Amino acid sequence: MGLLEDKALVEAALFVSGRPLSLNELSKALGIKSLDYLEKLIELIAAEYAERKSAIEVVKVLGDKFVMQVKQEYSQKVIHLMPKPDLRTGELKTLALIAYLQPIEQSKIIKLRGSQAYEHIKKLMEMGLIYAEPHEKTKLLGTTQKFAELYGFPENDPMVIKEAFRKVVHAEYTDIIEKLESEGSDGTEAGAEADKNDEVEESS
Repeated sequence: MGLLEDKALVEAALFVSGRPLSLNELSKALGIKSLDYLEKLIELIAAEYAERKSAIEVVKVLGDKFVMQVKQEYSQKVIHLMPKPDLRTGELKTLALIAYLQPIEQSKIIKLRGSQAYEHIKKLMEMGLIYAEPHEKTKLLGTTQKFAELYGFPENDPMVIKEAFRKVVHAEYTDIIEKLESEGSDGTEAGAEADKNDEVEESS
């Protein structure tokens, strides 16, 4: 493909992902091998949005990742138009725990929430509310910009979100708090089992 087609492909990837993407992730997903070329494409896309003073921006976040998002000065004005996620109580518990502990290993979430959390995590990822990155034998989970916008945070700042959800988790989810407090005493074996299950999930 030529420059215009490659640029359009990268723009589409940033749009649909709903979360920050690294150059390596984009390279693997799109089949574009040169990371320098990918970064140049992203710079072109970002410049085009900036030039036309769009409400959308493409920015570098979390050190080495890129995300397409609504500018902060607009996001708070249109937040009420975004569809609210239709989540069941169990899914909300899992989401609250991820928000509170992020970045958190998936195996630890499974240990705290049980095997049903695999389905919760899958749905939350499909909705663009959390991201999952490969991390040793498991995955590392955290919230996305879409999550921040839906729940009224000015930006996807993990420290601000963690503090807000600390109050939610401690106030409403005493069962989770009890597991967190007892994690050090018998968590090793359960954690190893969750890691093993994660490997099975990856290969299936």
